[in-house]
Amino acid sequence: MTGPTGPPEQPWELHKPPFCRANELADIVSAIRSEGCRAVFVTSDNGFGASTILRELTEAAQEHVPVLTVHGSQSLAKIPFGVMAPYLSAAGTEGASIRMDVLRAVLDELRLRQEALDDGREGPAHDGTEGPAHPGPESPAHPDPAGKAAIPAADDGHYVVQDLPLMVVDDAHSMDTATAELIVSLVRSGIVNLVASHSSRHGLPDPLPKLWATGMAENIVLRPLDQAQARDFCETMLGGPVLESTGWHFWSASGGNPLFLQMLVTQAVQRRTLTKRWGVWVADPTTPVHGNDLKQAVRSQLRDLSEAGSEALNLIALSEPVEDSSIEELVGTAALRELLDWRLVRYGPRPSRLLRLANPIYGEVVREMVSVTQSRLLHERLIGRLGNDPANKEGLLRRVVWAVEIGVDVPDERLLAVAVLASRMYQSNTALELANLVGGKEFRLRADMVRARAHYNLGNYQRALSIVDSVVQDAGNLPDLLFGTLLRATTRSALGMPVESLEADAAVLRRRGVELARSHPGEAESIHALSESGALLVDLMALSRRGRFSAMACPIALLTEVDGLSDPMARLFRAMALTMESERLSAQGFPEQGMARAREAYAIEHSEENDVFFLPESILLRHLAAAVCCGDWQGAANVMAEFSLEAGPVVFSFGGGADVVRGMVFLRGGKAADALPVLLAGIDALRISDSQQLLGFCTAMAAYAAARLGKVELARRLVDDHVEGAGMFVVLSHERAYMAAAQFLLRHDAGTPVELVALADSALAEGSTTLELNALAMALELGDEGVVPRLARVAARVEGQWARALRQYAEALGAQDGERLSVAGEALGAAGMFGLAERALQRSVALLGESESLEAVRSARSSLRKAADGMGVETPGMVRPAKAADTRPPTGRLTRREMEISTMAAAGRTDREIAQQLMLSLRTVEGHLYRAYAKLGISGREELAGVISGTATE
Repeated sequence: MTGPTGPPEQPWELHKPPFCRANELADIVSAIRSEGCRAVFVTSDNGFGASTILRELTEAAQEHVPVLTVHGSQSLAKIPFGVMAPYLSAAGTEGASIRMDVLRAVLDELRLRQEALDDGREGPAHDGTEGPAHPGPESPAHPDPAGKAAIPAADDGHYVVQDLPLMVVDDAHSMDTATAELIVSLVRSGIVNLVASHSSRHGLPDPLPKLWATGMAENIVLRPLDQAQARDFCETMLGGPVLESTGWHFWSASGGNPLFLQMLVTQAVQRRTLTKRWGVWVADPTTPVHGNDLKQAVRSQLRDLSEAGSEALNLIALSEPVEDSSIEELVGTAALRELLDWRLVRYGPRPSRLLRLANPIYGEVVREMVSVTQSRLLHERLIGRLGNDPANKEGLLRRVVWAVEIGVDVPDERLLAVAVLASRMYQSNTALELANLVGGKEFRLRADMVRARAHYNLGNYQRALSIVDSVVQDAGNLPDLLFGTLLRATTRSALGMPVESLEADAAVLRRRGVELARSHPGEAESIHALSESGALLVDLMALSRRGRFSAMACPIALLTEVDGLSDPMARLFRAMALTMESERLSAQGFPEQGMARAREAYAIEHSEENDVFFLPESILLRHLAAAVCCGDWQGAANVMAEFSLEAGPVVFSFGGGADVVRGMVFLRGGKAADALPVLLAGIDALRISDSQQLLGFCTAMAAYAAARLGKVELARRLVDDHVEGAGMFVVLSHERAYMAAAQFLLRHDAGTPVELVALADSALAEGSTTLELNALAMALELGDEGVVPRLARVAARVEGQWARALRQYAEALGAQDGERLSVAGEALGAAGMFGLAERALQRSVALLGESESLEAVRSARSSLRKAADGMGVETPGMVRPAKAADTRPPTGRLTRREMEISTMAAAGRTDREIAQQLMLSLRTVEGHLYRAYAKLGISGREELAGVISGTATE
């Protein structure tokens, strides 16, 4: 790969895995420090980081109190006090079995360590170690100047535990009963505090659970990392930013398991399927996600499953997602309960009864472990019991792939339908494999279209075009001809072929429609309606590329009025007509109406086989374009979130598109430093897949951002490597404006940005008022105040907050009115244009001098800066700016416990009521609330109700 992102760099040495459980560690310490709590149990699955938390806790706590560490062991689980052997050298072999001798040995060890602390020197480590190994410089949750890990406190900022010694037990589920009884007696008598981890798959030995009955214990459950945490994990290991689709890939493949995540990243670097390009890490998502180390890790986790549990796991792995009732009928409720208790499987969102594996890696490894013979037997037992749930598309895909893998015949019609589904889900290699298996002549052309779409998804545009050319040439019926023509038009645009080729396609479709109508007179009306509708749509695609928006009105109206279409085709063409109308309205000054048309288009139900022609993506792009033209950044975020939350691998297609939107948010906000890394990441993503032709636009914005920052060499490289896009003209017009602005800055031209004014004139000639305003606004941003009168007039004719704020600014600037400039600055800030807002306030201060209004301006500027520091639209699928740019103290992300307590407080519960309901101490509740207030940037309980509903958890 070459281009503005440069050639792959050599693999870097990986950093040590980061400590990713700082919030859970804080919860542990907060609980131990609270009144009445003497024990904390940490419930964890394998690889979730419980041992790491305990190491961090021990590292920090031993600076203040004596700490004894105990490690549970299956081999010693039946030997009384076997795990206490490191502390029993003085007790003798015979005495080690006597509870009183063991107790004396433990108390002696605690006394020695306390004396060592009092003397200011390190205490003896009779367990044969030099203390817990520090996991590395990246690990401490809160390093102090001396480089030691520290334990977060709930209130005063100091990192101390209560004065009692601390006993830390790892893998408490593998501890013998005698040791458990001893530890409980030490806790209940007030001699030690206890923190113990245990597997969610095994219960605690008696009498440890009795600490719950006395109200002396709290439980903390380790959850999988979420997408943002996993991306941070990857970036810390790799020492640099990670492409959004790459972060999604590793998070999805690992299921949020930190151990698996570490192994996946390490393996990818070793195999050079994860490389660094211009400072951004990019993975190849088509390579296998697991190697031998991961296989062994998974197999070790499954080793103790019962025979029925293993059979249930195999069935779910081969058919997921699958109804729980089907599994229960075959292997029984107990086997399924075992998998749920071990957290190997999970349910989908309520009220779904669909089961899937808790981790994708489990599925890949388990399916490899099942022999073909065994897989056939399981298929015969299960497949007849499965219902045909049309909503379970993933299950349908998995079962067809399963059948193919074991050699079961699958009808061509089913293969084709599932190949289309795989293409929609961006499982392009699977779509190709299934389409290649379709053998019937009647399905061959449609299978070719699926193959063309799959190659398009993979960025193999020339290969896609060669396939679709043969489809159009060989099509013997109108539906095949229609979809082949639409795919060819899209693919030609991707290759940058002239608009005339689209116009020629429309003419061919009309001519072939006439020929088919003559040869099938009984179907002539429907054939004519279908061919004319398809031709009108291709005409609109050509007009969209030319930017002739005024000319689009008539074809759009005709497309909605065609009679003689079947219901599925009528819905398809109505959706596309609304989509193109959204684009036209957005360009001509009515982006709010454009957003409404796009929403209406997306709400229309249509045949899923039509999705082979990019329908959802086409609507999404127009919806985003309308939101951008409005300046409605939250609207854009909501659109992206709706798609990316449900679409899974679609992030590989629209990951770069999301970066384009976020990069533009930052550029419009005057924050080029935040925009540049996002846009450079977007360039890499779009070079992987760019189905909507956004690479040129992304490159132009990156060039402009680099030029604004004085990164001349990078800006020139981006300008030189820029290839103008061949998509919709709304995007192209913005692309040309940013490229003209970048070149203006690189020339160090002190004059008028004539190219931008020329773009505004061209947009005026076509009646594209929004595009005219964009060019004028960029000219003003570059310092050309000669455009101010015209900008004010044009902005008055454009809908949306962005245009309204620009109009206020231009009118105030033209009048040289300090107070109006102050008001305009606030309006610009509210619209997210912080760069222009600051400029307006600066001019306001200069004009107001010593007037009474000056203090109000200064207050507005302070508010503006706070808003600018917190700007940005966070949605799945969007790359964040570099961490260094995120300096806002409130994180807005709460731990699950903080969210639970804050929600109850916002609902009016008192601290004491919350403590009683959750069986926590009053001080623990108060500590959680104080941390929540700090993270949310609020001062107290009365403000919770206004912010808690939109708050994310960590």
